[in-house]
Amino acid sequence: MKTQTKEQEFTEVVLAHKSIIYKVCYIYAPKGMIEDYYQEVLCNLWQNFDSFDGRSKRSTWIYRVALYTCISFIRRKQPASITLSFDISSEEDGSLKEQMEELHSIIDRLEHLDRALILLWLEGHSYEEISEITGLEKSNVGVKLMRAKNKIKEMFNA
Repeated sequence: MKTQTKEQEFTEVVLAHKSIIYKVCYIYAPKGMIEDYYQEVLCNLWQNFDSFDGRSKRSTWIYRVALYTCISFIRRKQPASITLSFDISSEEDGSLKEQMEELHSIIDRLEHLDRALILLWLEGHSYEEISEITGLEKSNVGVKLMRAKNKIKEMFNA
């Protein structure tokens, strides 16, 4: 039986979860900086690779590290302005395109935690999974998510 080195195991884990890492980086990174964020996440994953204790799914742990890394990177590098990067096809209905752009603009104006909660919820994560990823209590996730949704409604109707 062949044993893997730490580097080989890390490479396999990163390749298996690359889409999670890129998704988080894509959401938080300004245009042209996705690769910088991705590299920052990889560094933090590597530095903390031995700390994964298996109490949660590996994907949950990676999501959490990526999320906190991106938020920390934003605070260090660009505290004043962050822009979500979304691409809406020009073939879509003009009204729908405007509504989507407005929604993305509103999500972009939310606090970091509210933005993370909304995006995790939009991706279909359960409250329990969101709790594991963010470190919040499950009941607190529901309350904060409801407040974030209400903020979005208020901003959307303003």
